[in-house]
Amino acid sequence: MADIIYLGTPITFDPFVVEFFLAIQNGATLLTSRHSMRDFPSKVLSALFPDNLATPGITILQMTPSLFRQFGASSIRERVLSRSSSLRVLLLGGEPFPSNAELVTWTNPSVLMQKHICNIYGITEISCWSLLHIVQSLQSPVPLGTPIDTDTILRIGCQDDGTPQQGELFLGSAKRRCYIPEVDDQAKEDSVICFRATGDLVTRQRDGTLFYSERSNDVVKRAGNRISLGVITRKIQKCLPSTELTTCLWLEDLQKLICCIRSLEAKTRVEQRVQTFDILSKVSIAEQPDRFVYLQHFPCNVHGKLDKQQLLKMCIPLAQPAQQILKSYLHDRLECVEESDDNLPKKQRLEDAAPCGYDLSFRQAGGTSFHAITICREIGLQMCIDDEQRHLFEMLLDENIPLRTVLRFLDTAKLVANNIKRKNVEPAVVASSCQGLIIKRIEQPVLKLQFYWKVNFEKCIDSPVNEYEGRFICVGAHSKILRTLNPQTGSEYSAVKLPDRIECKVTFLSEQLAMVGCYDGCLYGFNPQTGDIVFRVGIGGMIKSQPMLTADGRRIIVCSYADDYNVYCLSAERQEVLWCLRIGEKPIFASPLELPREQSLIVCTLDGSYSRVAITDGSVEWTQKYSEPVFSTPVLLESMSNIFLSAEVAGRVHACHVGNGKILATFSTEGNIFSSLVVKTPPTFMGHSFAVFGCIDQHVYCLRCKTGSGGKSVDFELHWKVNVGAPVYATPTLLTVQPNGLLVWCAATNGRVMLMNFRNGEIQWSDKLPGEVFSSACFIEDLRRIFVGCRDNFLYCLGI
Repeated sequence: MADIIYLGTPITFDPFVVEFFLAIQNGATLLTSRHSMRDFPSKVLSALFPDNLATPGITILQMTPSLFRQFGASSIRERVLSRSSSLRVLLLGGEPFPSNAELVTWTNPSVLMQKHICNIYGITEISCWSLLHIVQSLQSPVPLGTPIDTDTILRIGCQDDGTPQQGELFLGSAKRRCYIPEVDDQAKEDSVICFRATGDLVTRQRDGTLFYSERSNDVVKRAGNRISLGVITRKIQKCLPSTELTTCLWLEDLQKLICCIRSLEAKTRVEQRVQTFDILSKVSIAEQPDRFVYLQHFPCNVHGKLDKQQLLKMCIPLAQPAQQILKSYLHDRLECVEESDDNLPKKQRLEDAAPCGYDLSFRQAGGTSFHAITICREIGLQMCIDDEQRHLFEMLLDENIPLRTVLRFLDTAKLVANNIKRKNVEPAVVASSCQGLIIKRIEQPVLKLQFYWKVNFEKCIDSPVNEYEGRFICVGAHSKILRTLNPQTGSEYSAVKLPDRIECKVTFLSEQLAMVGCYDGCLYGFNPQTGDIVFRVGIGGMIKSQPMLTADGRRIIVCSYADDYNVYCLSAERQEVLWCLRIGEKPIFASPLELPREQSLIVCTLDGSYSRVAITDGSVEWTQKYSEPVFSTPVLLESMSNIFLSAEVAGRVHACHVGNGKILATFSTEGNIFSSLVVKTPPTFMGHSFAVFGCIDQHVYCLRCKTGSGGKSVDFELHWKVNVGAPVYATPTLLTVQPNGLLVWCAATNGRVMLMNFRNGEIQWSDKLPGEVFSSACFIEDLRRIFVGCRDNFLYCLGI
C-alpha cells in the first residue's frame, strides 16, 4: 500500500491495465500526468522524483527502454537509479532490453542490491506480461526471464535448418487466453492450451535460459543476400561508445539499408566519417549500410516504442542527379575524390604517373560488384532506357574505363527529371525483366504553394533570411529585432533587441553561435537558441554585408560603411582584430568572396573598386576599378574556376580573372543591378554554367556562360529573361523540388513572388504578398519550405 506507481502508459497500450489495476488491487497510490507532458522528459523526471523532500517520489516505474532513455544517462544515474532515490522497482519492456554497456552508464552494481531492475516480456495476446528477469549483474547478458505464473508455457518453433536451440518463440496458456476473431474463428480444434506467435526469434541455452535475438520480420533480401537487420544492428552497436545507440532500417522501394546512430553530442563531419569507415570495416559487404544518419534523438510513438516509420521518414534520402549519386558514393564509401578537390588542398600527390581520383576505374577505387549493383539500382530509377542501366553496370566493372568516363556517360544518358520513386503522385509502374528495369514515366505535377505561417517583426524586413541545417531560421528587421524561429511552426526560439536596424544576413558558426552586423557599427555574436549576446565588436560603421567565416574556421571577415577601415579580419576564437584595411574611397555593401585555394578574398566597394586581399595578413594582391558602384556580391563561375562574376549597379555583369582581376567578358542589361548573382552548373549541360539575377528593368535574367580552354576566356549568352512586372532587388534563390527539378524563386518589389523553370524561365507559380519585397528568400529542401521577409513587417513561410 505504501507504493506509488506512475500511470504513464497510454490507455491504448495494454501495460496501462497492469499499472492501473496493480494499484487498485493493492490499495497503492497512482501518480498521473497529462499525456502531453511526455514531450518534456525533464518535467516528467521532476514530477516522478521531486527535489522537494516533503513530496514523495514514485516507487514503481514501468516504461519502454526508448522512453526511459529520454531522461538522459546522467539524470538516470543521479536521480532515478541512485541509492537515495525512492524507486524500488524498474520494469523495462516492450522493446529489446538495454545492453550491458548502456546499463553501466545508468547505475552502479551496488544499486542492484537495493532496487529491482527488471526485463519484462510479453505480448497482448497473452494478456500482457509473461516472462520476467531481475537483473543480478551489470556485466552478464540479460535473458528474457522465466514465466511469471505456472500456467504460461513456452515453445520454440524450429527454423528451416531444424535447429531446436533457435527459432520463433510461442507463448501458450490454458487460462490467459485473449479472443482474436480472425484467428480463433478459423481454428479447427478447440485445444485446451492456446499458443500465440510472438514474432520474436530467440536462442535457448543448454540450461534453458532464453535470450532475445531479433524480430522474425527483420530479415530482408538485398542483392541476392538474406540479411538480418537485428544482427547488423548488434554488430554496429559494438563499434559505438556506450552513450550511443543505433538501429538499421530497410527502405524497400529503393532497396537501401540505412543506419541511424543516436549521438547525444553533435559530431563533426570528420568524426562521422572516421566512425563510418570503422563500422564498414567490421561488417561484411552485404551488411554495409548505404547511408549513415546521425541524430540527437530517436522518435517514439504514442506507446513509447521506437517509431521506425517516423525515423524512416526522417532518413529517406532526397533524390539526387545521377552524377551526384555516383560522386557521393565514391566520396562517402570509397574515399575516392577528384584529385584537385577544393576540400583537399594539401593532399599528397603521387609523384609517379599512377592514376588517382576520377582517373581510376571503379574497381581500382575499391568498388565491388555489390557496390555496382547498389549504385545501378538507384541511378537506374532515373533512366528512361533500360539498356543504359545495363551499360552503366558494365562500365563500372570494366577495369579499363576510368570514373571520369562513367560520369560523362551519366551526363549524356537519357534521364527522367528526378528519381520517380520519390514523387508524391501516383506511383510509377516498375518491373524487373531479363532486359533490365522498365519504367513508365509520369508527368510532373502542377506546382502549388501553401501558406503555413507568418511572424510579425513590427517593422519591415529587408534582411536576407538564413537557416541552420534545416533546424531553425534567423532574420533581423528595421525594428532592431533579431529572431530565431522554428521553421515548421514559426514558434520563437529566441529574440534579441539590438540597438539599431538590421539589414545584414545572419552567419551561423554553430548551433550555439551566430553573428550579425548592425546599423550601430557593431558585429554581434549571439546564441540563436537562447538569445544571449556572446560577443560585441565595434567596427566603426554600419554593417550591411554578411560577415564571413573563412573556410578554415579561424577568421571572421567583416566589411562595413566605416570611414577609416572598411574591411576587418577578426580571430574566430577571441574576436581579436588580426588586420584591417581600406579598399577604395567608399563603403562596402556586397559580401566578400573567399578563394580557399588561393587563401584570399575578392572585395567589391561602392566606388567601383574591387581587390584581391590575402586572408593571412590583409595584403592587397591586386586592385581594379569599375566605373560604377557594386552592390552585388561576387561569385565564382564554378567551384574550381579561375573566373569570378560581379555586377556593376549600372547594369553590367562582368566575368573577371581571379589571378589579376581583368575583365574577360561583359553582358549589359537595361536597368540597374542590386541583386547578387547565383551560379549553377547542371550536370546535363556539360561545359556550361548559368548565372541568374534580378534587375531593376523588371526582368529576371539567366545567362549561359561558356569558358574557353584553360579558363582564360568566357562567352556570355542570354539563355532567357522573364518580365515579372516590377523591379527585382532581392537575389533569386535556386531550389530543387521533386519531381519538378530545378526551379528559380524570385520576388519583385511590388510583392509578387513566383517560381520559374530553371531551364526555360517559364513561370510555374505566382502569387502576391501584401507588401513590397526586398528580402532574399531562404529554402529548406527537406521541409520544401520557403521563408521570405516583407515590408508589411511580416516574415512569411510558404510550403511547396
